[in-house]
Amino acid sequence: MVIIVIGLIAASLFFAQKYLYLKLWSKELSVLMEFQDEAVHIGECTYLKQVVENRKWLPLPTLNVKFSCSGNLLFAADENSQITDMYYRNDIFSLMPFRRFTRNHKVVCSKRGYYGIRGIDLVSTDLFLTQTMVERRPGETWLYVLPALYAVKELDTILQKINGDMVVRRHLMADPFAFQGIREYTPFDEMKTVNWKASARSNELKVNIYDFSAFFSVSIYINVRNRQFSGSELLIEKAISVGFYLADVYLADGISVSLYTNGRDILTRNILTMEENHDRKQMEGISKMLARIDISQEAFPFTVFEERMDRQKDHLIIIVSPDFHDDFQDQLERIDPQQNFYWLCPCLPRMDIKIREKLSSRAFLIKDKE
Repeated sequence: MVIIVIGLIAASLFFAQKYLYLKLWSKELSVLMEFQDEAVHIGECTYLKQVVENRKWLPLPTLNVKFSCSGNLLFAADENSQITDMYYRNDIFSLMPFRRFTRNHKVVCSKRGYYGIRGIDLVSTDLFLTQTMVERRPGETWLYVLPALYAVKELDTILQKINGDMVVRRHLMADPFAFQGIREYTPFDEMKTVNWKASARSNELKVNIYDFSAFFSVSIYINVRNRQFSGSELLIEKAISVGFYLADVYLADGISVSLYTNGRDILTRNILTMEENHDRKQMEGISKMLARIDISQEAFPFTVFEERMDRQKDHLIIIVSPDFHDDFQDQLERIDPQQNFYWLCPCLPRMDIKIREKLSSRAFLIKDKE
C-alpha cells in the first residue's frame, strides 16, 4: 500500500512539474543579443553580447539559445557552432531561479556588408528531461561592415592629375577654403569678403583674397554591374572601396560630395543614392550606404544615371567602374565632351583593356595585385 501511495505521489509530482514547465518555462525569461558596435571596417573586431536571464522561481535545467548569421562574421571556432555560407550557433545554459548570464563573443568582420541576427530559437526541457519546449523570439540586431579605404599611391597620383586638369580648365567660384591673402577694398568687392580685423588695424577697408576652386561639387558614380568574369566580384568590391576613398578625400577638403550607385539596397532592393553635402557627417551616411550594397542581386542598368549626369554641368563627375565593355564605353561617349568627367577603372594586372581614343584622356586604369 505504501509503495502504491509513493508511486501515486511521484506520478502526481511528475505530471505537475510537466504541466508547470509547459505553462511557465518561457515566462520571465529574457534573452538579449546585440553587437557592441553599430559599424566597423573590414578586418576589425567587435563583440556580440548575449544576456540570458531567468526572472522567476522555476529553474531551467537546460536552455539552448540558437541563432544564425552570415558566415562572413567569423566567431571564435568552437564545438557549439557550424559554418557553411551561414554561421549557426547553439549555446547551452543551466539557469537557476533569478539568475543571469552574460557572454561576449568575439567577432572578426571579414567582408563588407550589412549583417544581422533575425530572431532567436529557445529550446528547454522539464526537470526530468522528458519533454522539449521550443519558442521563437523576434529580437534583431544589426552590424554595418564598412568598405576598406582604397588608399594607394597610384590613386593619389590620379587624383592630382584630375584636380590639376580641373584648375586649368575652369575657374568657376571663389573657394572659401583656399585663403591667399589680404588687399585693399574696391567698389566691386562684396561686403562678406571684408576682413574687419585687418580694416580696423589699418583704418582702411581690407578684403580677403581667395584662390579659385575648379568645381562647385563632386559627384561620384559607382558601377557595380557584374559581368560574371573571373575576378569580377573582387573588382566590384575594389570599385566600392575606391568610391569610398574619393568621398573621404573630397569631404575632408570641405568640398560638397554626392554619391550614386546602381547597386541594390540589401533591405529595400532599391537603388542607392546620397545627395550632395559638404558636412563631414555626410561620410557616415555614405559609408553605411556602401555597406548595404548587395552585389548578389542584379544591379540596375548604369544608363539610369544618364539624365542626372546631363544636369550636373557644374559638377566634377568621377565614374568608378570595373566594367569596360563596349556598351559601357558607348554610354561614356554620349556624355557631353564639355562635361568635367573622369572614369576610374579598377582592373587586374592580367587584363588587357582597350580604352577608346575618345575616352583616353579621361580614363585611368587602377591595377592592383590579384
